Amino acid sequence: MAAKNERAPIERFAAAAPKAPGPTVSARFDEATLRLARLIGRQIAREEFELRHCNGKRANGATKIKKPGKSS
Repeated sequence: MAAKNERAPIERFAAAAPKAPGPTVSARFDEATLRLARLIGRQIAREEFELRHCNGKRANGATKIKKPGKSS
C-alpha cells in the first residue's frame, strides 16, 4: 500500500483499442442496449402500476370491508 502522500502506480493490462469497433460489434451493442432499456422500462411500468392500482386504493381512502359477525 502506498503512503498517504504517494500515489499508487497504475498498471496497464492492455493497450487501448486503436480504432472504433466494427459495424457488427456496434450493431450487437446497440441491440443489447435497446433490450436492456426495454426491460428496465417494463419493470418501472410494473412498479408504477402496482403503486397506483394495488397499493394506492387503501391509501386513497378506501375503507376496509367488514365481515358480518365480527367487530373491530
